[in-house]
Amino acid sequence: MAQATRTVNPLHFEDLEPHRFEDLVRQLIYDYRPWKTLEATGRAGGDEGVDIRAVERMSLPSSDEIAPHDEALAVTEEIEPGGRLWIIQCKRELQIGPSKIRGIVADNLSGLADKPYGYVLVAACNFSKKARDAFREEVLKYGVEEFDLWGKEEVEDQLYLPKNDHLLFAYFGISLQVRRRSLKTETRARLSLKKRLTDVLGAIDIPGHESVLIRDPRDEQYPYIKASEDFVKAPRWRYWRFYGHEPPDHLAFVYKQHFAYVNLETKEYDILPGCDEGVPQSYMPEEIENAWRDPKNLAGKYREYWWNKVPEENRAEYIEVRIIPYERIIAVDDIGDKYYRKPHLLVEYENDGQPFKRHAKGQFIEQFRATGRNILDTCDCKRISYFPDEILK
Repeated sequence: MAQATRTVNPLHFEDLEPHRFEDLVRQLIYDYRPWKTLEATGRAGGDEGVDIRAVERMSLPSSDEIAPHDEALAVTEEIEPGGRLWIIQCKRELQIGPSKIRGIVADNLSGLADKPYGYVLVAACNFSKKARDAFREEVLKYGVEEFDLWGKEEVEDQLYLPKNDHLLFAYFGISLQVRRRSLKTETRARLSLKKRLTDVLGAIDIPGHESVLIRDPRDEQYPYIKASEDFVKAPRWRYWRFYGHEPPDHLAFVYKQHFAYVNLETKEYDILPGCDEGVPQSYMPEEIENAWRDPKNLAGKYREYWWNKVPEENRAEYIEVRIIPYERIIAVDDIGDKYYRKPHLLVEYENDGQPFKRHAKGQFIEQFRATGRNILDTCDCKRISYFPDEILK
């Protein structure tokens, strides 16, 4: 039996009314064999407990396979044989063990006047190996030539086949074909957005330094600022420095950037947290930009100390990045407006007033030297007290 990739949770057959489960099985069984007749006897009741009786049409040679001179066989072709009798039993039970499965088979087959050629038991539960072995042994006692046992997994696999998608929807309200079409549309939209973003922000494998205005399209106050203190704490629009196209289907932006010391051999580091070098120059009011970048007016002092006192081979920057997933990006505006002329990203903000994905960030030490670019994840490093206290005051 073909195996289907599971894309939904297990189906709850127990929620179906018993006759509804029989209807589902009967519709799934249509393609099982070339049937001559297929009767839902269980609905009528009183037919020896059998839910579905079916007669399999016997295969006949086609006209192309009959020699022109074989008139007797040609005549036989027109005679429809009686066919093979099959019994299909449905059990909408959550558990069937070896002894119970023997009882079900015996109840179905022991009292029949006409012994069936084939027998299928379909249940809404999974069967153990012992139960399957018991089923096989019991069926063979009654001379059944062909038989099959469908548990919950087999029925689900049948429903997940594309040809049965209409049944999956009719009985459980799920359509994998609709989901696939939706996934295809979403994938195309994501690839189109990626192309747009690389055109505006730069190639996928090149670190970015572009300043981007990220704003919430629902903010009706843009581009005006009514209360500076509130805006500093939770800006609904602000410039952020683009860092790169990472991880896949996300954009990374510099959230914080500080002067740092690093020893690449020992993986020891320290940072000067007083000023944020990650805040890009923009058209924001000076008091707001200073509140973000250098609230204690330490930038000049820190830069001078870092440049003069930290050996060149130990100079680095501490960088914290935050990410925005593609699905949160509403639109890309590469033109901007007369207030802020650089690229705009219109992003659906989180409830915490941030455009970035919550609980998703990266912290690392970055160093550019003549020999190349070095990056150390702070999780793999040890912070020490390198910078003296007087610099931190």
